[in-house]
Amino acid sequence: MKRWPLWRKRPSETEGIRRGGLPLRWRFAVLTAFSIALLSIIAVLTAYFAVRESFLDDLKTALKQDATKLADLYSGRTEALQFSPETSNGTLIIQIYDLNGLLLAASDSVYELGENALPQAVVLSAIEGSKDWQGKLNGEDVIAAMAIFNRGVVAVINNTEFIETSLARIAKRLLLTALILIALSSLAGYLVTVTAMRPISNLAILAERLGPDNLEPIHYTGPRDEVGQLTHVLNDLLKRLGVSMNAQKTFLAETSHELRTPLTSLQGFLERASRKAPPSVKRDLEDARRISQSMSRLVADLLQLSRGELVREMVPHLIDPLEDILAPIAEEYPGVSLKGELDETIVGDPERLRQLIRNLVSNAIRITEDPTKVELSFYYEGNFAILEVRDHGPGIPKDLQARIFDKFYKGPGGGAGLGLAIAKQIAEAHNGTLVLDSKVTNGASFKLKLPIMEEPDDEHLVAW
Repeated sequence: MKRWPLWRKRPSETEGIRRGGLPLRWRFAVLTAFSIALLSIIAVLTAYFAVRESFLDDLKTALKQDATKLADLYSGRTEALQFSPETSNGTLIIQIYDLNGLLLAASDSVYELGENALPQAVVLSAIEGSKDWQGKLNGEDVIAAMAIFNRGVVAVINNTEFIETSLARIAKRLLLTALILIALSSLAGYLVTVTAMRPISNLAILAERLGPDNLEPIHYTGPRDEVGQLTHVLNDLLKRLGVSMNAQKTFLAETSHELRTPLTSLQGFLERASRKAPPSVKRDLEDARRISQSMSRLVADLLQLSRGELVREMVPHLIDPLEDILAPIAEEYPGVSLKGELDETIVGDPERLRQLIRNLVSNAIRITEDPTKVELSFYYEGNFAILEVRDHGPGIPKDLQARIFDKFYKGPGGGAGLGLAIAKQIAEAHNGTLVLDSKVTNGASFKLKLPIMEEPDDEHLVAW
């Protein structure tokens, strides 16, 4: 399994994904609620100002009608006067101005004072055609409508306090309605979002069940919508992955078969040469024969894994982890450091365990490109023996650590993706575990944890 050097940045599988954010359904629900809330506020403000303008326009119209009636009365064109019902609310004030815009009289003595008169320019503008005015008189907001008669200008004035009071009541009701709409829209938005997102959630659940040993197409019976298109794309991807994995398995199976025959012949030649060889070369031939046996077993493992079978062929012995496993590997790779003590004995297959450690050491040397940066150590944790392979290289990216032991999983650097899968199965066949120590920040550390053989209890020994 290849680890990525620091100078080659491996693309992250989760690049662009923000962690800790709201789920999609909640984002949709919040966005929907915010949109409806914003529209509700705009609608409330629009309704408020529309009602306000409507009230003011109605009051202006009524005041103009009343001013016209008064002008007709003062000119002698009519003998009866009836004010409009719209001006019956609030305080109605009548003022009389001469043709020069000067205040002559008022229906209320307070409004006969000069400071409570309409601006002279406003009164004169009524003669030219402008018939209404809005402003402050006597500290109150008022609306005035004017009409001309033969001796001057009559102004009918009404305060707008009753309009503001009515608008305040309407505003409270509109605000309450808006809050209710926002609450109901939030609930409705969430329910609609959950319903709309359910097909995607179901698709995610089905996709989560997929794996290297399960590449069956996802069954989808819905319409040809966006979810249907996504399902079609996923199924097409699964089909291509299945073809690729089948081709990989076929290649491994055929390669393993092709290698079996020459390796078997090689072992036979080495055995025959070992029997006939002089003592000076006999040890070298034995080492070569042992390596050829390890290669034959590795080829058999590859063939088993390509068929989806587990590596379980074991020949157990009583072994010392330091002397029988780690020391031979350190001799094979000069420069690799070794530390530990000869002490406990475990039960295991020495060839298999050496195969496991050899795989880890060769990976570490290939990454660090320096055997002196690789360490082998042996120590104890409780009733377990720990065989550790540690390097001081660039380490393993976080996004790759969770899947490095998966069969056929590999990075863009190449490889068959079987080395660590075989190593993990060998560890499990020994009732042990092989883990990557994620706490190591400088380089990488693989720990093989094997049970120590327990001493028999004398009280339970049976005499024969």
